[in-house]
Amino acid sequence: MGIEFTFYDYIDETGNNIIKNWLNSEAKDAKALFNQVIPHLEATPPPWSTKYVIRMKYDWKGFIELRKTGKIQYRLLGQIRNRDVYLVAFGFHKGKYTTDVAPEIAAVRVSQMIANPAKYRRKHEYN
Repeated sequence: MGIEFTFYDYIDETGNNIIKNWLNSEAKDAKALFNQVIPHLEATPPPWSTKYVIRMKYDWKGFIELRKTGKIQYRLLGQIRNRDVYLVAFGFHKGKYTTDVAPEIAAVRVSQMIANPAKYRRKHEYN
């Protein structure tokens, strides 16, 4: 089976891959799972298993959440556009849900990734 979808990480104004940095630091316990799930999702057309992917609601409508459950629940937040998935934020759920950005900022990040791909996005990095 070939690639159905391409996952991209958000690159900030200073050139840092925020998704990669988070997975290599605060979310290092979740990195292996995300690095197994993302290639599976790339090769599989939706609907994706709700074990790993949830369509978000309310303020986050239009976004998806990639999940690793457990005592600490890790989240990668992104948006699907055509066959591209733009990972623009991350979060935790440990008694209370927290994320690094507001939905409005996440939407701006998606727009930046589409309008200026050379500056604001990279294919998801597994290292």
